[in-house]
Amino acid sequence: MKLKIGSITNPKILFFTPYYEQNRGNATTAKRIVKGLTTWGASIRVFAYEEQSWDAEWESYFHEADIYHVIHLKRFAEWFKRYSHLEISKPYILTSGGTDVNEDLKDANAARLMNAVADQSCGITVFSEDGKEKIVRANPVLADRIYVIPQSVELPVGQVTSVEFSGDPVFLLPAGLRPIKDVFYLFDELKKMRVTWPSLSFNILGPVLDKKVHQEVVEREKENDWFHYYDAVPIDQMKSIYEKVDIVLNSSISEGQSAAVLEALSIGKIVFARNNSGNASVIKEGKTGFLFHTPAEFHQKVTELFHSKEKQAEIREKAKTYIDQHHSLDKEMMQFLEVYTHCLTKVYSS
Repeated sequence: MKLKIGSITNPKILFFTPYYEQNRGNATTAKRIVKGLTTWGASIRVFAYEEQSWDAEWESYFHEADIYHVIHLKRFAEWFKRYSHLEISKPYILTSGGTDVNEDLKDANAARLMNAVADQSCGITVFSEDGKEKIVRANPVLADRIYVIPQSVELPVGQVTSVEFSGDPVFLLPAGLRPIKDVFYLFDELKKMRVTWPSLSFNILGPVLDKKVHQEVVEREKENDWFHYYDAVPIDQMKSIYEKVDIVLNSSISEGQSAAVLEALSIGKIVFARNNSGNASVIKEGKTGFLFHTPAEFHQKVTELFHSKEKQAEIREKAKTYIDQHHSLDKEMMQFLEVYTHCLTKVYSS
């Protein structure tokens, strides 16, 4: 396939992402977008700036590229300022990683750093209208270049996981261990729920990203035989993981748009998620899943749901349908094509 935008055929893209090998949200986003860009026939190189070393070969491609695509505003801005000799003279697209917009913009120094990168961009993509509004409030000048592109879902069918869960019902929280994920937000309420469901188990699965949070996980696992922690597994095992559990949880303080939530919904799993803007952008309350403001509200909604097999079946079916209709890779990449067209046509067409 040959892609022509303006005067550029099969544009050379240098794709910057903080992570590509580690099993993290930014890596999941990057791999999915790169897969979509590859179907265009573009020439693409991926540089994971938190994992790789910048050298002469990368610098050569930096100068050859027709356009840059960057994930995570703050992390990239911090990395790029270390290379003062580099000058961005090509158009570039920024894609919010979620935390950069939801949390980093609250810090004045981080906001100034992010704005310095955003000011010269030709397009900024966010996952939701809420993300757009937050950037516009911080820098109104950027309003006309922000595109809302919901994430699609890529959940490959791979090998069956060796992870086994015990309990009934089984609750799973897929999340990296770091403070923003607030992994013990529901812990006390789940403990209370064991009065009604004595075999209930709570399970966390994800990489260790913060030593302090990990230490708390280790201590609680020793003290509670109904709580278990599992390290991250390859993405091609996640479908098998989801199929083994009853309820998928998200208790993050803030979210851009959780890949784990989308993955669970895509195979018809029931999701209970903390009511933040990212989760609310994909979960339609009582239709595709459930949102909660407090642990007590979570408890109440779980109890009501477990009393209705019919409601459970309805939620599962509507969740799958919603993802099929609104979060396909084809739809996501058609929206990205609009951004690339805007950027490349504006700069290179005569």
